[in-house]
Amino acid sequence: MRYFLIGFMGAGKSEIGKKLSIILQLKHIDLDQYIEEAEKKKIYTIFHQDGEKSFRELEKKYLLEIIKEDNILISTGGGTPVFNDLIDYMNKCGTTIYIRCPEMILYNRLKSLKKMRPLISSLSNISLKNYIEKTLNLRDPYYKKSKYTINNDGEMEGTLDQIIKKLR
Repeated sequence: MRYFLIGFMGAGKSEIGKKLSIILQLKHIDLDQYIEEAEKKKIYTIFHQDGEKSFRELEKKYLLEIIKEDNILISTGGGTPVFNDLIDYMNKCGTTIYIRCPEMILYNRLKSLKKMRPLISSLSNISLKNYIEKTLNLRDPYYKKSKYTINNDGEMEGTLDQIIKKLR
């Protein structure tokens, strides 16, 4: 079985993926980390040196590589489902789980992590709020194509319990 955690940056996909993979006894792959290791560059560097379009092609290449494995849980990047028809491909190959997080929680998490996130690194806090709202509205139709939607209000155990109930 293949499971894909999708959702906006800062929704908790990587952290949830680590813990969930232990519970479900699956290999966990964080797509962004996988790309960094394969390319020997940080995501931030790829964005700034090669641009977002180049990054999205790498994202597709490595997701299609990873997806050949079975019994895995993949934490995707926030934009992964939006580009290159990858949400449809993930839905065909496995089970997608949208980790939905309230905008204010996303904002509070991301404002201190801006420097590490290429799409928001240069934004003021006000611009960050606007970016989250606008980008969530654009991405929401893709995220909602997921088989399951899980609300992450910031409480890890409750989020994990919701996912496990859906999957069993």
